Amino acid sequence: MTVSLDLEQKIRLALAQKKALIKRKAKGFIKHDYLVPGGPYEEQWDWDAFFVGMALASEIPSEAIYLKNWCLNYLEHVRPDGFTPGLLTPNGIDHRLKHIKPFLAQGAYFASMFLNEFEWIRPHFSTLKRSVLYRERHNFDAKRGLACWYDSMESGADNNVAALNYPKGTVVATDLNTFLYREYHAVSHIAKKLGMSSEATFFRHKANAIKEAINTYLWDSEDGIFYNIDRRTGEYIKRVSYSSIIPLWGQVAPLSRGKTMIRRYLLNPKKLRGRYGIRTLSADDPDYNQKNIIKPYSNWQGPVWPLFNYLSMSALLSYGFRREAQWLAEVTVRLCLADIKKSGGMHENYHSEKGTPLAAPNFVSWNLLVGQMLSQTKTNTNPFQIV
Repeated sequence: MTVSLDLEQKIRLALAQKKALIKRKAKGFIKHDYLVPGGPYEEQWDWDAFFVGMALASEIPSEAIYLKNWCLNYLEHVRPDGFTPGLLTPNGIDHRLKHIKPFLAQGAYFASMFLNEFEWIRPHFSTLKRSVLYRERHNFDAKRGLACWYDSMESGADNNVAALNYPKGTVVATDLNTFLYREYHAVSHIAKKLGMSSEATFFRHKANAIKEAINTYLWDSEDGIFYNIDRRTGEYIKRVSYSSIIPLWGQVAPLSRGKTMIRRYLLNPKKLRGRYGIRTLSADDPDYNQKNIIKPYSNWQGPVWPLFNYLSMSALLSYGFRREAQWLAEVTVRLCLADIKKSGGMHENYHSEKGTPLAAPNFVSWNLLVGQMLSQTKTNTNPFQIV
């Protein structure tokens, strides 16, 4: 597939004009300049700002200062037991989110890589370690060596049916443990850069162990897919959703498993592949819908999200589906450009078959990653690679 440079230029220009909407000066409780999802938001949200920071830094490395600031704003509020609030406001901690999603170490690692400077982490390393290890003492399934979400809202995929309506702390989740695997991996690399060989080895072993556990316990060999499991019964939660794909983005699956899963689910029009990208829930699921929902939660039960399209594109590239990744990049770019042209902004999700905008107008946030999709498929690169 040949993608015109003109299309790439159009999306970069359109998104460049949106960047001012997501940057905020330090204010009150938030001591360092920070990032917001745009629109009416004034809060620093955990994974939203991480992905925004990555979008900025991977395009202009010096912009990684925002990713560094994102880390510092959290590191300054880690409790002695490692608990780290996920949502910060100028007025204090917002308790709508629980413990920060597992991205803090990744943020520190990538900020340091882009800025070519790791020493800033040294005085915060013990704090970072406490934060990363917190989940092993809370909502952790020691039998399997895997973590559980506190609830579906903590996951960020608000109404994901693979976690929704289960008792707190009972869903052993594919997305959570992939993120945690990457956290251990990132801490190991940070420690190595700082000359802390024993810490580097300690976290490398943890990363390897959780990767093995994901493939042992969360992979259903009969269905050929990763599922969440109910900690109480040990049974698979057999819902083909956004969270099933995250181990492919994290490159947790061996090559053969990844290819099988992609062909059977990700690229299957009867499952996850929609006309305008990758659905957040399989089309044959009884709860599949295209509802415009923002309260009480955002809708991850079918609509396409530019973020999920980006993560799926990266998974396709990682497992050798470059042509399909190029298709997904172009579809997503055209989707966002059409919205900007018509409404002046973007939305957080779209109808998977019609391409019509759904929830959250004037949403910027992690949609900034769309600006790099075409170039990354052309060069087969991944700025989220921990090396």
